Amino acid sequence: MSDHDQQQLHSLVLSAELNSENENVEQLGPIIKSIYDTERQEAFLEQLATFVRKKEGEIERMCNSNYQEFVHSVDQLLKVRQGTVNLKNKIIDLNYDVQKSGKKVAAKKKELIQTRKTQKNIDEAVDTLQLCLHVLDMANRVNHLVEERKYYSALRVLEELQTVHLRKVIQYEFAKHMHESIPVMQNSVKDAVTKEMKEWLFRVRQVTRQVGKIAMEQMSLRQKRWKAKVSQNPDLRSVPVSSPIEIVMNEENEFNIINNDEVQIDFKPLYQCLHIHEELGKLSEFKTNYEDDRRAQANLVLSQSYTLRDSNEKGFEAFLQDVVGFFVIEQIIVQSTQNFRSRAEVDSLWNTVIAKVVKIVAESLDDCRDPELFKQIKFSLFTFIQTLEDYGYNVNTFTDLVLIIFQKYSDMLKHKFSVDFHQTIIDDDYMPMQVSFREEYDAVVDACWFKEDNRISQGFPKTLPFSQAYPSCCLDIKNFVNQYYQFAEEDSKKYSYVDDIVQQTLDHLLIDHVDGALRGKLQSTNMSQIVQIIINLEYFESACGELEKLLKAKRSSHRGGKIKLYAIDEFRETRKKAEKRIFELVNSKIDDFLEIADLILNPDVKKINSNAIINFDLDVTFLENFARGLDDPNIADAFLELRQIVTLLQAENAEEYLDPSLRNRKYSRLRPADVVNLFEKWLRDQAVINMDSEERARKRAMEGVVRSLRLSSS
Repeated sequence: MSDHDQQQLHSLVLSAELNSENENVEQLGPIIKSIYDTERQEAFLEQLATFVRKKEGEIERMCNSNYQEFVHSVDQLLKVRQGTVNLKNKIIDLNYDVQKSGKKVAAKKKELIQTRKTQKNIDEAVDTLQLCLHVLDMANRVNHLVEERKYYSALRVLEELQTVHLRKVIQYEFAKHMHESIPVMQNSVKDAVTKEMKEWLFRVRQVTRQVGKIAMEQMSLRQKRWKAKVSQNPDLRSVPVSSPIEIVMNEENEFNIINNDEVQIDFKPLYQCLHIHEELGKLSEFKTNYEDDRRAQANLVLSQSYTLRDSNEKGFEAFLQDVVGFFVIEQIIVQSTQNFRSRAEVDSLWNTVIAKVVKIVAESLDDCRDPELFKQIKFSLFTFIQTLEDYGYNVNTFTDLVLIIFQKYSDMLKHKFSVDFHQTIIDDDYMPMQVSFREEYDAVVDACWFKEDNRISQGFPKTLPFSQAYPSCCLDIKNFVNQYYQFAEEDSKKYSYVDDIVQQTLDHLLIDHVDGALRGKLQSTNMSQIVQIIINLEYFESACGELEKLLKAKRSSHRGGKIKLYAIDEFRETRKKAEKRIFELVNSKIDDFLEIADLILNPDVKKINSNAIINFDLDVTFLENFARGLDDPNIADAFLELRQIVTLLQAENAEEYLDPSLRNRKYSRLRPADVVNLFEKWLRDQAVINMDSEERARKRAMEGVVRSLRLSSS
């Protein structure tokens, strides 16, 4: 019992002594309640008993000292005792009441304590539930962020969820399950961003052709602008497009291929996908998948079919635009990313694709038969090559394709002009060409490098030494060279074999279709035409030298060396064969004439007429002219006897044969017996009734010669 309770109890007893008639229950109540609340009832009763004993001892001491007072005190004590008994009873009753009330209070307090525990548990449960709800909300937020395509934010939320919030509730099953599901949720983010990237790839595939078209158009504009600058400044002629000098000087080069009025490509889906895979440590997986997807798209480009028949180049151009667009986008990705698309990886894909491109283009060119279409194809293809080279791709692989293009175009021209040459050779009359007007003459001179000869008449009409075939072929040859170099444009500066192809093709044209055709003519042509062919061949030999000069002028300025056309040797060889053929024909003709002469002198031939003598004269004259051209006196002498026969038969006075001086000078090869034979045959064919006076005089003269010769022989 505390000092405070003791003081209260002492005050209560004093009050009871002073007011024995009154009950201080009201004062006792709070004390009892306090004792009960503090559960010190036993201590209070013990203290109360101690207090009673103390008082009894005090009473006993007082009694011993003063009996009366003792008696009086006893009486008081009795009263006190009675009061104490009454007080005790009241305390008992009060204690009962207090205990009864205390039980209710205790029950209430216990209920309050339990309620407080429950409330605490509820508060803890609410806090835990709030934390769990926050975790679930964050998990749900991940889904919303994915739907909003905020993939990196979704990963950050998952990371925060995993490292911070789940640890606070990890004791719960749902948290353990959610913690195990974090990788799945990360994969779902990865799958979502990958799906968006693949959708982006599909959209890129749809605009790839447009990107390629714009890139090639921009390159074409650059080429035109540069040509204009080169025309103003010839010193720039050796500077190609895409060189540092061209890039610096061409200020209009800046053009955004992927962000313009026609095309807008946002690379965010790719970059976002790349970033997400980096964060998840799966960059190599993404690189592999991306490589597979791009290779599949490249194969899709290569699987397209198109034809160059019927002058249709649209499919071909679209194919080139697809390839350019594909690799322009690849180059942009290489330049705008790090550790994703390496130059080596793109070059590997480039080498794989471009080998197939070369094969496809080379095969498709077999379908093209139109030279004009071929020019368009070549222009598109060279713009294609220049564009890709400008984006840093190695275009050396196209060297073979460029060679094929020029070879096929030259073959196409060769076929076209070979037909013209063949028709020219076939249609030629192989007679010296005549021109009637100055304009016509100037055109011939310009076409065939002809230099006027003093032996040619000055006025018009003029007779030229060669036939129509020569200037026609020369004009076609010039057209062939000009058309080829118009097709080649400036490409011979870059590709040296461009010059070699035209030289080889021109040689083949001259050898196979000019020289070859003329050589074929040698076996089916008369002597005069062969003579004209020889003259033409001489001019063709001279023209080869002029053609070599023309090719030298057309050749790229940086190339040196001598140009040699082997056709000149073939023309020279054919000319020799033509001359040999002339000798064969001359020998044959001589044999024929000698046979004809022997018919003339043969006794079986009874007569000859004037027409036969005239024709015979023409043949002898041709042989004589040809023999003089050969500068061989032995051949010329072979026709002397024939000429003397014709001269004697056509002489106005046949009797001059009887003059020894004239006979030795004009008829040295004719024997008198042969003269008698010839005159008698001629005289047998003459009809006297149709003769005029001159013919009668010739007849009489011949008859006189015959008689004289017969008399002299007898």
